[in-house]
Amino acid sequence: MVHILVGAAATAGLFLIIDFSRKRKLKVTYLQWLLTVMAIAYSVFVIEVIISFIHEGCFRGALIMGVIMGFVAVVWSVLLGRFVFLKSR
Repeated sequence: MVHILVGAAATAGLFLIIDFSRKRKLKVTYLQWLLTVMAIAYSVFVIEVIISFIHEGCFRGALIMGVIMGFVAVVWSVLLGRFVFLKSR
């Protein structure tokens, strides 16, 4: 059930990003959309790894993998948001 919620949240996040870019009339190239989809997929991967480790009972492994991989996901998302979706006009 948790996996379905993660997928639904990722899909809703993608639709919110599309709606945000349409409302602000941003011109986003195909490469930027590809990077956005890859960032969302990587974030889902990180969350699923953490959930899988917790489900197996390895809480320390979930913490370590969450910190290492989560840091990369957060940095990637911040840079993507800053340089793609928060452009000044």
